[in-house]
Amino acid sequence: MADRIVKYLSLQVMRLRCGQLPVVVGAAAASQLCAVSFADVLDEARDRGYQRPIDPQHSREFRAYIEGPTATTIPLTFNLRGRMGEAWNLVPCGESNLETLTIRVPTDGVPAVLAQVDCQHRLGMMRDSDVPFTFQCFLGLSPRDEMAIFSVINGKAKGLSSSLLDYHTTKLVADLEVIQLDLYIAKTLHDDPASVWHGKVKLGGAATQGNHRKISLRGLQTATKLLLQRCPLGSALGLSSTEKYQIVREYWNAVAKAWPNAWEHPRAHLITKGVGVTALSLLAGDIVTVMLSRRQALNESTFGDYLATFADLDWTSEGSFKGFGGRHGANEVHQLLASRLLAPGLALVRAGA
Repeated sequence: MADRIVKYLSLQVMRLRCGQLPVVVGAAAASQLCAVSFADVLDEARDRGYQRPIDPQHSREFRAYIEGPTATTIPLTFNLRGRMGEAWNLVPCGESNLETLTIRVPTDGVPAVLAQVDCQHRLGMMRDSDVPFTFQCFLGLSPRDEMAIFSVINGKAKGLSSSLLDYHTTKLVADLEVIQLDLYIAKTLHDDPASVWHGKVKLGGAATQGNHRKISLRGLQTATKLLLQRCPLGSALGLSSTEKYQIVREYWNAVAKAWPNAWEHPRAHLITKGVGVTALSLLAGDIVTVMLSRRQALNESTFGDYLATFADLDWTSEGSFKGFGGRHGANEVHQLLASRLLAPGLALVRAGA
């Protein structure tokens, strides 16, 4: 079998520093940069990557702009992954302050090593363009370091998913369960195979077809924060973050069993939409408060006893809560549920009051 031919792109660059990190700066045609680079888009199923999917319209609009007279842009930002060696290398150019940067051209089975940190939409539709771009390139940063830089650069960017930024936080912040318990619980509900939310939360990556994804990470985090604020799941109880998470998980598992049809068909029901998740999270705060006052076990079975009170609820889009939306609508749904929960002879009696 013939040896594989490896091709390289060679560019003249300068070694500099940007803030506290070493970089190289240079210029190249858009087509050249496209040929050797890639955008590390978040793959939610594999829990890899960190960028949003490309917006083709956004990218086409940029190309139309940059090819016009007097058009320009700020330098593109890249990172060369891995250590200097076969995939990429820097060699001084004689006595000048320039160096030659060589970058391996990717082929089948040979991945690209030049990661697009902040330029995905500017390069997305430029594969056949000779428009020149200046660039800045970090040297050997890890994907986690790239993610941190991307979050800083794009944290306020219009159109960037808040759930994607939350996902970055779960990867970058140490002791997340202490610093931001609501986000820790929401992300763990998605990650935990024992959770009914497992793999069903939209993290801000590529869109999933069908009804597999039910609610955004930001939406579930916000609802969880309301739950925690409404009941005494604080440090006074002496519960660990893991135990607090398990209580929330047990509640949602009970919800899925209380309304199995609504849970399994989210597109036709409100139970896993924002109004339902928020209202049920507020209700969870009420139920947990009552259960703690009665020293009841905070488990799926006991939660199920309380939720049985509402077994007749119609969660369809045309049912009991048709027309309810937003935080105001969720508050109204919660008030209706809470009034039934606390009504004499209903839930409290069933739960052993």
